[in-house]
Amino acid sequence: MKPRCFFAFVLIISLFLAACSPAQTDNASKSVKVLEPIRLTLWHYYVGQNQQMLEDAIVEFNQTLGTEENIIVESVSQGSVAELEASLSNSAKGVINSAPMPDIFSCYPDKALEIDGLGMVADLNPYFTAEEKAGYVSSFLANGFFGDRLLILPIAKSTELLYINATAWDEFAEAANLSNASFNTWESILDTARKYYDWTDQQTPDIPNDGRAMLGMDSIQNYILVGCKQLGTDMVDAEKKTVILNQPVLRKLFDLYISGSAMHYFGGSGKFRSDNIKSGELISYIGSTSSASYFPTWIEKDIARQDIRFLALPYPIWQGGEPVVIQQGAGMCVTKSTVEKERAATLFLKWFTDQKQNLNFAMSSGYLPVKSDVYQSEAFKTALQKLNQGNATQKNVAMVYDIAFQQITTYTAYAVKPFTNNYVLRPLLLSTLTSAAESAQQAADALKKQKMSSAQILSSLNLEQRFADWMKALEKALQNEGISYQEI
Repeated sequence: MKPRCFFAFVLIISLFLAACSPAQTDNASKSVKVLEPIRLTLWHYYVGQNQQMLEDAIVEFNQTLGTEENIIVESVSQGSVAELEASLSNSAKGVINSAPMPDIFSCYPDKALEIDGLGMVADLNPYFTAEEKAGYVSSFLANGFFGDRLLILPIAKSTELLYINATAWDEFAEAANLSNASFNTWESILDTARKYYDWTDQQTPDIPNDGRAMLGMDSIQNYILVGCKQLGTDMVDAEKKTVILNQPVLRKLFDLYISGSAMHYFGGSGKFRSDNIKSGELISYIGSTSSASYFPTWIEKDIARQDIRFLALPYPIWQGGEPVVIQQGAGMCVTKSTVEKERAATLFLKWFTDQKQNLNFAMSSGYLPVKSDVYQSEAFKTALQKLNQGNATQKNVAMVYDIAFQQITTYTAYAVKPFTNNYVLRPLLLSTLTSAAESAQQAADALKKQKMSSAQILSSLNLEQRFADWMKALEKALQNEGISYQEI
């Protein structure tokens, strides 16, 4: 080999070896870019066990699928539902000193519609296959669709059932020769509540008019909205953005509720009727499946503790009405951002609503899992069995699942479709109907002092005029909120 060629060859080999030396390798590795993880913030309103279950699930996601997909989720509690919604509105509107919008947030349909109006809610439909969507309980998923856009993914749902202090009820039912069928319809409930009031009143003959109320309702609004639907009409026409005031139907609902409230057949005080069961003020109430875990296992009676048995029954139906029950519960929305972030957020939500995670989260407090195949799974049966082997409260929750799932699948699960600003309808129904009930009760109490019979009192209350007054108050409140309404 010629000297010049030999030196050229040696130079090439030297350069090659230098390029492969450890020092050069270290420098090269420093120049390689490591992809930053996609960080997602989730806002929610959960407390207690639900919050713990959510946070545990997020830790598991971050350590498993999140690690594989380079996604990190962080949850932040915003307090109550009202506080969460206020924070969302402030963030979406860019209010000074408000936090940036979260990537994922708990949301009810009316608030989702408001945030969507500001252009801040992502359409999740493109991120789901037809097969994936078919896996959800159809009525649950449908509630999150607005047109062809999926704005809310169901996480856990609830419906309403009728809860009873069976210990107190059985004593009365035996004395009055009644059965559980007395709770089947609203008409039979009113009649049974009247009998219960009279029976408790007769136990203290020296004290007149001290009978006790039998039934309470956690949501008077649901009583009206579901009652309308059972009797063949929607109170809300979301497409026309109008509240429908069906006079004959509303009159029927009004008369029963006001009669029961005025005569103290229905009652309740404070925020939750389960508290009234605890105090002995009531022996039954209509409430969410998620409230079963709060039903007391004992009450104080005659300055002593009395253990009580729990009974759950299906939601009552109006005579001649359709079997309709409420569907409620917040879902999760994703904030509109980049495709990468929206995809990552959707991936987490898909994981969270898979059988294992969703079953643990929902059944920790009486909520309903959102995947249809869960209810036939061995995991669901095992979870129910575990609840049935638990303490008294856990056994109560287990009883609820048997009835709630049958109710959701055999009845029509109804959720009011919102339109802009119609979220104020519920508080307006509550305030105006409560005011009408209080007025009627005061009048009835005054008439009782005149030793009128129940029939005479109800006749003197002039329910027709009171209904007209309620309609005027409700219409005025709707006008003040700028909500269109139609009388039929």
